[in-house]
Amino acid sequence: MHTLRSWRCAGSKAQTERNRGAQLEQPYFSQEKGMSMQDNAVASIRLGVEDFKAAEHDLARALSSIRNLTSGLLLLFKVKLQAMSSPGSGEALLKEKVTPSLGTDGKVIWVGSGKKTVDVHTIISRFKGLGVDGVEWNLLEALTTIRNDIEHYYSVRPTSVLLETVANCFHLIQQFVPTHLGVSPVSLLGPDIWTFLTEHEAFYERERKACLESLNHVSWPSDILASATEHLSCPECRAKLMKAFGDVETLSLTAFQCTRCEATSQFGDVVSSMLTGKYFSDLYIAATQGGEGPLDLCEHCDQDSYIVEEQRCAICGDGPKAPECRQCGAPLDDEADIEEIHSDALCDHCRYLLEMD
Repeated sequence: MHTLRSWRCAGSKAQTERNRGAQLEQPYFSQEKGMSMQDNAVASIRLGVEDFKAAEHDLARALSSIRNLTSGLLLLFKVKLQAMSSPGSGEALLKEKVTPSLGTDGKVIWVGSGKKTVDVHTIISRFKGLGVDGVEWNLLEALTTIRNDIEHYYSVRPTSVLLETVANCFHLIQQFVPTHLGVSPVSLLGPDIWTFLTEHEAFYERERKACLESLNHVSWPSDILASATEHLSCPECRAKLMKAFGDVETLSLTAFQCTRCEATSQFGDVVSSMLTGKYFSDLYIAATQGGEGPLDLCEHCDQDSYIVEEQRCAICGDGPKAPECRQCGAPLDDEADIEEIHSDALCDHCRYLLEMD
């Protein structure tokens, strides 16, 4: 079983010897008085790396590492929004709340107000609207999901998702910083931190690739699930390092083992993470803005695994739901009812009551 110690040793031995016992270099802060938002971002990422190195035997440091790495990355995105905000707009792109105001020329301008800044989904939405591209935003969503999981749900193995956190941070920094902040990751973070992130990302990616290759051989019951293997995570430790074994041609005989904590799961145990990950954005919109979500409760197995798009349960395979009476909600499973569904969608009882009135 892999441990954080083996992960930390995955990089160059020579580099490890040079760094052993050495203190982290001082953060690359600006020379201006006080710390800028970018300085705070760099400091958070560096603290996250320090926490990572002490996380194997310290649960609190593992939690702190995930928080600091995520916070630092979000601050880097906010640096760009701050810079793109128009002068005199009160950093409108950075603020969650914007209000209309009249400029000196009498034209309406949008001004940021309050102290609360934008959340992850607003950051992504604003960047897309501003043409800031070349960034895999799904990695940022996955990163914040990990952070939220450890914040709101107790986890006995927060160290198991540290490698995924580091890998996501590496990719997002690599994609965003040079192009949109105009500075190299090495110059921004310092060579010690960037080398550390690079070495651990490479190890994680090798392990992840092996897991995904094994999942590609599974006979998934639907195309949607076959395309959602990247979201499959361990129910015990949340790590996305699950390998399929057993008779992968028969789903009921297929098992999934986490290469991080060695927990073994069945299909019904892992399908929830696959569906939630695949439909994360749609589920968020449905929960916050209303409307029909992509998933529904399966009447047969009583799981939130009914895929509306496919009209089929991802777990038990139950087909389209029976049409319901628009008045009382009773299933229209009587042949006579079905014949009438296109006209009034009422069951016999409700239609009788309506005609009586």
